[in-house]
Amino acid sequence: MSASVEATGPDDGVRYVIGVAGPVGGGKTTLVRELAGRFPGAACIYFDDYEQLTGQPIEKIKQWMISGGATDELPVAGLAEDLRSLKAGAAIKPAGRYVFFETQFGRRHAATGVHIDFLVWIDTPLDIALARKVRQMAVESSAAGPDDPGVFSGWLQVYLGNYLDVVGYLLRIQRETVATDADMVIDGTADSASLVRQVEAGIEQRFGAGRRG
Repeated sequence: MSASVEATGPDDGVRYVIGVAGPVGGGKTTLVRELAGRFPGAACIYFDDYEQLTGQPIEKIKQWMISGGATDELPVAGLAEDLRSLKAGAAIKPAGRYVFFETQFGRRHAATGVHIDFLVWIDTPLDIALARKVRQMAVESSAAGPDDPGVFSGWLQVYLGNYLDVVGYLLRIQRETVATDADMVIDGTADSASLVRQVEAGIEQRFGAGRRG
């Protein structure tokens, strides 16, 4: 089992995978972690901890996009196996009833999407998502300590150049495909507490109000 999986709490033997999808900067990680805190024993697992595409040169990513951008071609070694194990209740003990899965591709990635029982799409406008991502990186850069201001400026130029050239297009395709398979669409501009309440209610409506842990 990958170290990227987090779990605590009682084991009850029944598990559902709740997928949370949305654009980069859309609020997926925050929502997954806050939801996990609302359901005793929930496990969290993150697509980003397994995927290898974003570590490739931008030209390779662009070529993948031009060739059709088939999500099933993405290398995510061990992710489907970890999801299967978590869902079966055999991988982590103790564990609770729900597995929260942060994913860019939802059910469009066949090997992992087949395990999703309930898919949430965070509908965050791309300009807001981009602003959040850049702000996050700026904060992290400042927290790392004094540095040449040109370092962050250089990174920002490269990031925004890649966004204009490749990433923005991929995010628009993501919205057109992944969101259409969602069981629930929520407004990513709403406050975090409101989003948690909405998804919490949707989960309990789908799987039963008493099925928390």
